Amino acid sequence: MRLQGEVTEVGSRPEGQKFKSEGVSSFRSDEGELSYILQPFDSQLLHLLTPQLINSSTLMNTNIPPKHQVRTAGATAFSAVRIFFLSLFLLLSGGSVRAQVDAEMVTIMGRNALSVDDYLTAIRYFNQAIEAKPFLSRPYYYRAYAKFTLEDYTGAAADCDRSIELNPFIVEVYQLRALCRIHNEDFTGAVSDYTRTLRELPDEQGARYNRALCYLQLKEYPQANADLDYMLQRWPKYYRTYMIKAQVALEQKDTVGGMRWVDSLLVKNPKEAVAWSFKGRYELSREHYALADSCLTQALLLQPKDFELYVSRAQALHALGRFGQAIADYDQAIQLQPQHFVAHYNRGLLRSFVGDLNRAIKDFDFVLSIEPDNTLAIYNRAQLRAQVGDFCGAIADYTTLIKEYPQFSYGYLARAECRRKIGDVKGAVADETWVARRNLDLAYGKAKPTKGKKVRLRSEHALEQYQQLVAEDPDTVRNVFGTLYGKVQNEKVGSDLLPMYALSFRPVFTKGYHSIGFLPEVAKFVSAKSEGRKLCLTAEADATAASDADHDARHLESKMAQWSLLEQTLVRSAIAAARYDYTSALNEANQAVRADSTSLVARMQRASILARSVASSTLAPDEAKARLALATADLRQAESFSPQSAYVAYNQGCLLAQQKLTTEALEAFTRAIRLDSRLAEAYYNRAMLYLHQDQRDKAVSDFSRAGQLGLYKAYAQLKAMQEAKGK
Repeated sequence: MRLQGEVTEVGSRPEGQKFKSEGVSSFRSDEGELSYILQPFDSQLLHLLTPQLINSSTLMNTNIPPKHQVRTAGATAFSAVRIFFLSLFLLLSGGSVRAQVDAEMVTIMGRNALSVDDYLTAIRYFNQAIEAKPFLSRPYYYRAYAKFTLEDYTGAAADCDRSIELNPFIVEVYQLRALCRIHNEDFTGAVSDYTRTLRELPDEQGARYNRALCYLQLKEYPQANADLDYMLQRWPKYYRTYMIKAQVALEQKDTVGGMRWVDSLLVKNPKEAVAWSFKGRYELSREHYALADSCLTQALLLQPKDFELYVSRAQALHALGRFGQAIADYDQAIQLQPQHFVAHYNRGLLRSFVGDLNRAIKDFDFVLSIEPDNTLAIYNRAQLRAQVGDFCGAIADYTTLIKEYPQFSYGYLARAECRRKIGDVKGAVADETWVARRNLDLAYGKAKPTKGKKVRLRSEHALEQYQQLVAEDPDTVRNVFGTLYGKVQNEKVGSDLLPMYALSFRPVFTKGYHSIGFLPEVAKFVSAKSEGRKLCLTAEADATAASDADHDARHLESKMAQWSLLEQTLVRSAIAAARYDYTSALNEANQAVRADSTSLVARMQRASILARSVASSTLAPDEAKARLALATADLRQAESFSPQSAYVAYNQGCLLAQQKLTTEALEAFTRAIRLDSRLAEAYYNRAMLYLHQDQRDKAVSDFSRAGQLGLYKAYAQLKAMQEAKGK
């Protein structure tokens, strides 16, 4: 049998040749042509996600890993033989060939990581492959896929751009970039990518469906209908086509035509849950509550685990005055989705209507744990607290409202009443006097109770709407992927910057990433002082626990006598800082500077401790100012010792940010990045500053870069930004 072909990069194609997936090679035998993959993705990655219609702005997302053909027994045997000779070749080959093989092998390892949803590990492998052979397009595509699953759509799109630049003949890359563009609301760009795909693969169902939805978003209805008509002819049983046809008609105010498409689908398939759901929600929007209840009940019979259906039916039941049944539906929705904001809020309202006040308060407590500044929830809870006799709690809530709305006269009157209940006559009189002096109508701001037949959007915070049900705001782009394993970006994030680089023992390793900086001065001393307790430079917060610090101190006590004064004081300073004993840490750092005033590490360590001591304690303004000035001077000295140190520039950025000197801090972080383009912490902190300045695009770009470098917190921030954008 004569075999032909190798796994090669696809660079160009003859005229008329279709797109070809990278990594696929072919060989000929007497039995014909077979295709094989050296190591394919896990089979779980090879499916298309089922498109999901939610509302007129929903877009079907397609999971786009590389397409692979199933290997035959012959292909498997050949692959095993090839791997054997490849391994033998590795043993006999030189360094240049080794670099080439390494790039391919780490790509394979990255793909294996993708198959188990370990996206961060996959990115690190693809980073290595790109560094070894930056002219290959495949690693960029695979890395884009990993970033996409982590919801880093900007970073994924950039990798797709590079992959296409290197090889414009891989259809999957265009599809993936289209999805990125959809999430970034670049629907015109997505249409362009899908058009390129369909020119080569006219029967790519997901691409055609998605393009129709993009046209719908762009209000290009004839083009949307053209794609949908093609789908009806090609795939007449694909129900979602009927639903989007209905959406197109409704967008053009053709209600009769829209519902005709829904009814047509139900005639063809009466068990189509999505059609019943669509019809039920449509009737709910028209305030046809009995019909909405009937349709949504049919949908729930077919999809009993759809928590959104329970929420919609509860709204209909509430409007029909069937409060008990509505509460039961909200209970079911919360059981299926415990964090459902709308279900908790609306259940709280219903519980208050039926007199279950204490449990209503618990629902609003939950709502405020998610959105602490939700004024309507605060208002409702204030009223409920007053009704159950928790006057102090009610006063606190009314005070919060008055701070937000200083002219809210009803808030003053309600607070005055509560103050009288607890004997605070002086406070009550002050509130009542304020209202009288302003000569406002006592009814201003006092909402009239509704009958529950109106629903407001979650984002609407007019106080007269306090007794109205809420519904989720319609998203421009709805993520239909559901829960993915290994999504580290679900971690909670704060708004704090990462700390300065400072000395510590045993840095924290987070998802394979650790923040360790290399300085020769650190490496040369304490490098062999104690096994497992090596001093390092790290920007990890609280890298050494206080209990561990005590253990370190006892372990090193007997060894310190043999060290220099500089080494002793630096080690003691690190241990004291881990205990949050900044007084002792500063004393030791001062001694270190006195022992060697030209020590880069000593200056950086003292600056870090000075900054941390100011941030963690209440100092007199003059003392705090003096400490920050000394820290600034130390870092200037450190910069004079090592002007090319990215760590010094980074620490300067942290110190400037602490002093609210945002412009200067941005410049410092930019300088750190210029000195070391791999310093993930600098990208992260610069992104946080951009975010505080509402420079979203720049923040996204820097978070993406930090995540690519392995700093998983960056993906958590990107996810938080996506969620905030959707509200």
